[in-house]
Amino acid sequence: MRCITAALICTYCISQAQAQCDIPPLALAWTNTTVTADGLGVTRGVEMGIGTPNQIFALRPYTALNNTRVNNVADCGSVSNDTCIGGQGGVFSSPASSSYSVSIKGNWNGSEVDEEDSTGSYVYFNDKVSFLSAASVYGFPVVMESEPDGGSISGLPIGSNSSFLLAAVKGGVAPSQVVGLWPGSRSLAPVDGLMVVGGYDSSRVAGNFTTFAVSDASSRLPCPLQVNVTGLTFAGWSLLNGSDTMTACVEPYKQKFVFTPAIANSFARFTGQNSTAIKGMGYNSTNPPLGELVVTLSNGYTTTISNSELFALRRGSDQYGRYAITNASVVEAGISDNRDEDESTQTPTLGGLFLTFNYLVIDYENDEFRMAPAVASSQDTEASLETFCTPTPTQLAPPPASPAPAPRHSTNIGAIVGGVVGGVVVLIAAAVALFLYRRQLRKRRQQPPIAEMASPAAMSPRSMSDVYTLRSPTTWGSVDASGADKPQAAVHEMAATGQPAEMEVPR
Repeated sequence: MRCITAALICTYCISQAQAQCDIPPLALAWTNTTVTADGLGVTRGVEMGIGTPNQIFALRPYTALNNTRVNNVADCGSVSNDTCIGGQGGVFSSPASSSYSVSIKGNWNGSEVDEEDSTGSYVYFNDKVSFLSAASVYGFPVVMESEPDGGSISGLPIGSNSSFLLAAVKGGVAPSQVVGLWPGSRSLAPVDGLMVVGGYDSSRVAGNFTTFAVSDASSRLPCPLQVNVTGLTFAGWSLLNGSDTMTACVEPYKQKFVFTPAIANSFARFTGQNSTAIKGMGYNSTNPPLGELVVTLSNGYTTTISNSELFALRRGSDQYGRYAITNASVVEAGISDNRDEDESTQTPTLGGLFLTFNYLVIDYENDEFRMAPAVASSQDTEASLETFCTPTPTQLAPPPASPAPAPRHSTNIGAIVGGVVGGVVVLIAAAVALFLYRRQLRKRRQQPPIAEMASPAAMSPRSMSDVYTLRSPTTWGSVDASGADKPQAAVHEMAATGQPAEMEVPR
């Protein structure tokens, strides 16, 4: 009987794992998204709807966050402040959401608490979150931040303990927590990007993947994706001093490169930047620097940043918070000007500009991330999603080593064995079910009727309240998963200036 029970349990686990692997990857466009009710505030990011009805956000993926973070509408003073709302990628008004549920920090179903600013205030809550054309997840953990003088951040968490990735899997809208990401291009000929949860877009991969280890929390830099830069040149000039190296974060949240102040000074000197005449890493548009930036990592992985991507007319936020040209007479380098900053306060970063030339796959379960050369942003591609599936219901022992494959015309032994084993398992399951049914039927005939017990009250995802322990989400409800049946190209495509759906203006 024990053998039969074990076989039945094994059958159930296999079916559950297979069901998880049947879920297609969740494709999320990284594009211009309207985030204000009047349709004027536009932000580039991954579109999400939070609350009931949806309040629209455009959030950038951030490896330094483990929980989805949004800004409070109070920070902008009014829902009509397009400059503020557009610049922050959307703001949240809790009174406007009927599904909003606030929580205390210790009783919240998010993952580990992210670093908090001492001057900010934070509200931990749960609400319905909707993904672009795909699905909605109830009870999604969100953090709302408020800063008295601005400076609050928002972001879509793709950190090593991301409650967003876990919720996507638990909610049945993604097959695994693996992330595939290409941020697109922010050059003067911009191209939308695409983030994939549970897979990657093979149409944007132009070469073999190189594997890197995920860094642990004890690392000096506050990021999980770290690389060691051993070579850095511009137009053939080395920006590193002799045999110096630089450890840097790979971070899609930031667009520009962030180097050490010494390297920033070297770049400015080699390119003839005159900080007295033009502030920042700016140059006269009639005489821009010529050359390409070449980044070499310790394992030999090399990336060349083209001149057209590295330099662009100076841009910033316009009156609606949109990313726009603000000075057509100045060309600006995609390198942060931190020449006068204290080196100890700087975190070297290879940002979105670096990832325009590299496709990134993050696999925290295996403690690794991978990069491969990306297809040039100037080439149009149709998304071709490949699935990464890591079934979680059970851990099955690895099969014994297989013999060498038989010649092509021989019988497929694996298929026959699989069919026989599958048939035996199904027969065992049916026999066990019939046996249990008959035994239960006999018991009912032998016993007097028992009064029916009232159903207990529904329990929330968190039934324990240990304020010293922060747990990952345990129960997620998924609804309206209509996007899973659509062609993958349709899932991630979206009009760049579409009107936000169901956005309610709080009174």
